[in-house]
Amino acid sequence: MPQMESDESNTKRITIRAPKSLVEDYDDVLDDHDTDRSKDIRQHMRRTVNKPQTDGGRQPPTDDEALAKGYEALRKATAGSSLPMREAKSIIASQTNIPKGNVSRRVLKPLRERGYLSRQGDPIQDPWIEVR
Repeated sequence: MPQMESDESNTKRITIRAPKSLVEDYDDVLDDHDTDRSKDIRQHMRRTVNKPQTDGGRQPPTDDEALAKGYEALRKATAGSSLPMREAKSIIASQTNIPKGNVSRRVLKPLRERGYLSRQGDPIQDPWIEVR
């Protein structure tokens, strides 16, 4: 059976320069945490991109009251971390009076499409969302 290759069409290679001693110290720390440079740098990049700005983060949507309420409720609930999808649906349903079964279509999907949320975890068995 042929070995499966990773899909690199959605990736971009980056190169940095750093002092040799810093790289060696960094590798030692990563070894202690059972991770590697690429994984650690990707995690750092995600944290940096998703970290709220000093002005409190993104502004809620202004064109749809349900989206604005849902986004604000999720921002308060997550405080910069991720949240299980089922919990997010419950929070939004209680804050917006939208039935829980309609929350994905009415609030979560539009927020994700606009860049306010990203999906994480196993999309079928254990979906989570990260609020930006």
